[in-house]
Amino acid sequence: MSQLNQSQRSAILMARIAGFSYIMYTIAGLYITFGPIPAFSAFLGADGPVVELELPFRTGLLAEALLYTFVGISAAAMYVVLRAVSPGVAIMGAFCRLIEAAMGATFIVFKYAAFAAITNRDLLTTFSDAERSALMGLFGHLSGSALFFLLIPMAFGGVLFFSLFLRSRFIPRWLAAWGVMTYAIIGCVAATVLLFPDFRNNVMLFFLPGALFEWVVALWLLFKGINTQHWEDAVKANLPD
Repeated sequence: MSQLNQSQRSAILMARIAGFSYIMYTIAGLYITFGPIPAFSAFLGADGPVVELELPFRTGLLAEALLYTFVGISAAAMYVVLRAVSPGVAIMGAFCRLIEAAMGATFIVFKYAAFAAITNRDLLTTFSDAERSALMGLFGHLSGSALFFLLIPMAFGGVLFFSLFLRSRFIPRWLAAWGVMTYAIIGCVAATVLLFPDFRNNVMLFFLPGALFEWVVALWLLFKGINTQHWEDAVKANLPD
């Protein structure tokens, strides 16, 4: 019984950590989307790089690093909470979200490489203006398209996690169903844009319900937590006879 109580306390704590992580990476995502982060093109003026824009751009890189760090933390926390329902499905969901985080970290490295080529004084003489412009265009396009690639594993992980929530009733079923639907829509939209890039400028409205959902579920997990009675039922149902 004491071991069950300890596992329950761990699950409650991990649910709150998952909620906190959702809030943190959503805030980071809002800053990346709406914050004063200059585009690559702003760094190539007539007289070379614009030094005063370097700090705002670096804050964007830091925000992205924090975003994908908290994605990884939330994946681990969600696995601990949901393994009582199905360890296999929970670890697949966590693995998908970790793939998302790894892809995001890779894109950050590429973006920083382009940023260094444009702003680093030691590299300015290595690249011509034409080469820097080409590099800027390449990585600018890459960073703009990267989102839709990593949304695929994100969607799979989210659907798996909230399917387990729906099955277990750790959170209200309407909230879990909203999560399944949200991540399924995100995955479908991302796949559509990857196959038909011309639709890219017309899909942002599809992501608004997802942004609202992540705030709602984050606050629920952080302050309300999980239903401990349903958690105990899930654990007892999976105990060996």
